[in-house]
Amino acid sequence: MPGDHLYHVLRSYDPSDVSMQEFYAVWCEGIAAEEAVSVLGGDPATGVPDRFGEWGSGSDGSGEQAAGLLAGTLGGWIVLIGDHRCVADEVVAELSRGDRRALALAWDFHGESLLKYARSGELVTVLDVFDPGERSGADPDALDPYLEGLRFDLDEGEPAVEPAESFTSALVAIGRVVGRELDREWLDAPHTGYHVPAHE
Repeated sequence: MPGDHLYHVLRSYDPSDVSMQEFYAVWCEGIAAEEAVSVLGGDPATGVPDRFGEWGSGSDGSGEQAAGLLAGTLGGWIVLIGDHRCVADEVVAELSRGDRRALALAWDFHGESLLKYARSGELVTVLDVFDPGERSGADPDALDPYLEGLRFDLDEGEPAVEPAESFTSALVAIGRVVGRELDREWLDAPHTGYHVPAHE
């Protein structure tokens, strides 16, 4: 049973009370980082060396403010961590165009938390991290082979499923698709930070 280890790994970079209230990340396959950054509204020319520990966990801005976007490679995938804009349905679908795949985790501890999967420009699966029975998309059950043994539903299970376990389960499922979890080694490695301008 995966438990809640990945939640606490991310939380360890910022132990404050507001840490991990929100977390937004997208994984995209077979696309150059600069192209993915452009799709997400970032400016590829602003790229500077950065690390997750220096950049900070959780959301970094909103649509009304300039924001940061952290990008790094994970196997044959690009991982981008930013704000809610990087996990919008149309963005995740766009990142998967051209026979590619994309996954996204939109985590809001007090609001809507969703795991998304897109392929070839189409949103295939969207499921509620706290209630995986709530699903939509062209093939709502497409991620089922990657969910085996994972616990999400806060209203079921013994012992009870806590939000930290639901979050970890979502990251484990993504790691199974990608081939590697978002672990401390990746979080500590050098990546690239980009600027995302505010909406005009």
